[in-house]
Amino acid sequence: MSSHDASGQRESAGGDAVARAADEADLADTARLARAVCGSAFALIHRPGAPLAGLVPPGLSPHDAAALGRLAGTTPVIIPNLARNARTAALPAVVGSPSLRFYAGVALAGPDGRPLGTLCVLDPEARPAGLTAREAEGLVALAAQAARELRLARALAAARADRDDLRSITEAAPALIAALDRDEVCRFANGHFARWFGLAPDEAVGRPLQAIIGEADHALRRPLLARAFAGETVTFESPHPGGDGRHALVRYVPHRGPDGAVLDLHLLGVDITAETDARAALADNALKFRAIAESMPQMVWSTLPDGYHDYYNPRWYEFTGMPEGSTDGEGWNAIFHPAEQPEAWRRWRHSLATGEPYEIEYRLRRHDGVYRWVLGRAMPIRDPRTGAIERWFGTCTDIDDQVRARETLARGREALEAQVAERTAALAEANARLTAEIEERTRIEEALRQAQKMEAVGQLTGGIAHDFNNLLTGIVGSLDLMQTRINEGRTQNLTRYAGLAMASAQRAAALTHRLLAFARRQPLEARAVDANRLVSAMDELLRRTLGERVQLEIVVAGGLWLTLCDPNQLENAILNLAINARDAMPEGGRLTIETANAHLDDAYVASEIGVRAGQYVCVCVSDTGAGMPPDVIARAFDPFFTTKPIGQGTGLGLSMIYGFAKQSDGHVRIYSEVGAGTTVKLYLPRHLGRAADEPAPATGLPVPRAEHGETVLVVEDDATVRALIGETLTDLGYRVIEAPDGQTGLRLLEAPGRIDLVVSDVGLPGLNGRRMVDEALAARPNLRVLFITGYAENAAFGNGHLAPGMRMITKPFAIEVFAAKVRAMIEPTRD
Repeated sequence: MSSHDASGQRESAGGDAVARAADEADLADTARLARAVCGSAFALIHRPGAPLAGLVPPGLSPHDAAALGRLAGTTPVIIPNLARNARTAALPAVVGSPSLRFYAGVALAGPDGRPLGTLCVLDPEARPAGLTAREAEGLVALAAQAARELRLARALAAARADRDDLRSITEAAPALIAALDRDEVCRFANGHFARWFGLAPDEAVGRPLQAIIGEADHALRRPLLARAFAGETVTFESPHPGGDGRHALVRYVPHRGPDGAVLDLHLLGVDITAETDARAALADNALKFRAIAESMPQMVWSTLPDGYHDYYNPRWYEFTGMPEGSTDGEGWNAIFHPAEQPEAWRRWRHSLATGEPYEIEYRLRRHDGVYRWVLGRAMPIRDPRTGAIERWFGTCTDIDDQVRARETLARGREALEAQVAERTAALAEANARLTAEIEERTRIEEALRQAQKMEAVGQLTGGIAHDFNNLLTGIVGSLDLMQTRINEGRTQNLTRYAGLAMASAQRAAALTHRLLAFARRQPLEARAVDANRLVSAMDELLRRTLGERVQLEIVVAGGLWLTLCDPNQLENAILNLAINARDAMPEGGRLTIETANAHLDDAYVASEIGVRAGQYVCVCVSDTGAGMPPDVIARAFDPFFTTKPIGQGTGLGLSMIYGFAKQSDGHVRIYSEVGAGTTVKLYLPRHLGRAADEPAPATGLPVPRAEHGETVLVVEDDATVRALIGETLTDLGYRVIEAPDGQTGLRLLEAPGRIDLVVSDVGLPGLNGRRMVDEALAARPNLRVLFITGYAENAAFGNGHLAPGMRMITKPFAIEVFAAKVRAMIEPTRD
């Protein structure tokens, strides 16, 4: 077997031993000490695959312990309140028992930099101030100690795995290894330890330490031994007893029993004679550096870590003419040109503070009194182990000739830049004139568009005002009659008057929704829709609407895909297209409604703005009417545009259909020819999910009530609406919390307490409803929200779709519909 194969087998065999050693490492003392240092209720050390060590919170699961362990870093990670941290707020140990709040943790670094585990302190009370600097420093020190113990345990386990015979392992280790019992008697010693003191291994075992090292050395080590037997790991340097110049770095490591008491000490020693020799070699290198520096043509200098100049080579003194030693420290300031001193000192102090290389051009006074430009550079020399700066080495190079040549070149460049600036100014003047002309044209076009808009609004205002006045007359009149009858003590016919008021209110809501659809901002409640089923269900409604002179034909495609849209808006779109077709065929004709699967390719969408290539469900409505010329087709989707006589159309129908298609990520296209009829194709994107249409709420059923004492937060700025919603929910058995604005609602959502559902207006002042919910999701990720809205501006949900866990109901709404929505949203959260 080759040495490589044998080494591989030893490494493989040692893996399990290393893991066992880590499992056996007793770190409870370190955890208890961390608890005392930080003043916390609990402290523990977590290692993957090993039992928790220390005082563990009762009920803390291994999963939560691992999650808390992953939070730690090489520096202390402090979380004053776990319930307010996005990474920990949902942990069972925070939400439930043991209700942890405060956390501070440090990773236990392994020899390769990867963490061996985590030392953390925990408390059921939040600590806004976190840890003090002393507590944090103590936690880092204890983590380092625990990491060292783990690394030592792993090193010993790896050695045991290499050889079954402990003696063979320790003999092969390049270290002094021994074990002392409580009486300081050597119970184990490897050959290196015994030979260091001139003994054979069997001569060291069984002897008191005093007899091995001598009375004088033992007197010096007695305080160190006392500290070690008290539980402290002690490290010190010790010279070779033979006085041959060798030195060892010795460590006393306490070994504890199951009860935590120190049973004995492990003694580890490493010969550091090589390091001592290295320091001597460093001094020799310094001499060599001086020889090299004094032979260089540049001026060479050196400083201490704080920037104190303590060395210049002969070139420096030759250039400056200064006496040797006269420019040490800040003495060189005397030959430094006053104009460059502030900036040079600023950069030098910055380099000293940050360790960044120093580089600057400045003028130095030569021995003849002439100032010449030099390039000053300096680099830090660092300790390879600690990274601390040990010295700065720098050079000064005479670059006066180069600087003067550069200045001559710059003067020529300035002349050229002046010519360019002159030409640029002329171009800027021409550009300003052009910009002014464009702005004037834009202003005129905007004025024209505003005039066209006001003309269109004027066409619509009369009809809408008439409709709303009729509706308000029905509502106000019915309520007046009801109030009069109630004041007179008569209750007959109250139900009929209430029905008349409700019917007028519902018609007003329908008119409002139609106007919102015209604005292309109506809130959509998208669901998976089977267009075949929807179109077929409209057959009877369409035939009654079209009349006997229009022949209706519905052709549905086999294997039609599902689409994701608002089914009510799709029905309205089809009905509007059918009515337009009927009006285009006053003498009668044929209306065909077809469904089909369609694919819009890149070539098609290249000519369409805002349309994406992909799979769509197509609903096609065709008629045999008069058709439209190209100029009418071009304006067909414009708001208020209509070819019907005044009073017979507002121009909102096709505009509403266009808005619905765009909000549904779809597309609509008109094909028409004068005298040959019109075809309108509505493309809605394919949905790959399953059909999940909600059945319409059954009428006449009892209003759903609260079943488990649920709590509902109502956020509404209108006091009347807030009071009506609150009283409605209270009557239904819910516990109601009210908030007049988004800021108050957010504070209630971030506070602890039960909230099963949020009912919120979208258009709240300041912090609107959607932003309030988005910010509250950090504390309540499973929050369910029912939005209420009555304005187009409130439908601010991107493309109109609501996120999971959110629904919407528009004002006004019936009590039974509102109660059913509330119950449907709360019920899935019940176990």
